[in-house]
Amino acid sequence: MSVFLYIETNGIMSLAQKRNPAIESLLSNLPHDVQLILPSICYMEALFAFQQDKKRRNEFDRDLAIEIHEASRRNLRISQLVMNDLKQSQERYDVLSQQLDTEFIEALIFLASRLTLIHPQPDTLITTLVEPKLKKFTEKRDDFILRCIVEHAQNYSSERKAFFSENTKQFGRQPVREACREVGITYFGNVENLQGWLRS
Repeated sequence: MSVFLYIETNGIMSLAQKRNPAIESLLSNLPHDVQLILPSICYMEALFAFQQDKKRRNEFDRDLAIEIHEASRRNLRISQLVMNDLKQSQERYDVLSQQLDTEFIEALIFLASRLTLIHPQPDTLITTLVEPKLKKFTEKRDDFILRCIVEHAQNYSSERKAFFSENTKQFGRQPVREACREVGITYFGNVENLQGWLRS
């Protein structure tokens, strides 16, 4: 029997930003009968998250450059020390920023050969807007992702199914868990519990 493991945007970002080594280990060592499934809209959401993170990093880099310039204009010994420290920090931060860019691309390449994409239908978006499981307007994207997963799972009643997301604030809530249970999906918010379920 096949096992469907659904993930969402946070799975991509966690992998790209090295937030949780256990996730990388899990995804690298999935059993052959486990099919990793992602709603295709999560790629767009991941791109948006990457752009926001890149924008924040660029703004911080600009702020550092301004402070270095200001420190260089002050004829105080401490200003020179601060300027040197800031320059060193900026150099290290630039290396970190470049590495984060590279890791994002590498995460996408890593996932490309392992993922099955599911594509939303217009009716899926309509259902999200008319009958959302997550009621807040700011949660529409998460509701849309959930709907994609649930609608896909409805077509595979015989497979074992799990949904993994560390975003427990949205996906760990009772209405989401109930929607998953109705189509045979078990929700997991941490890697250890998911690993135990996969071994069972």
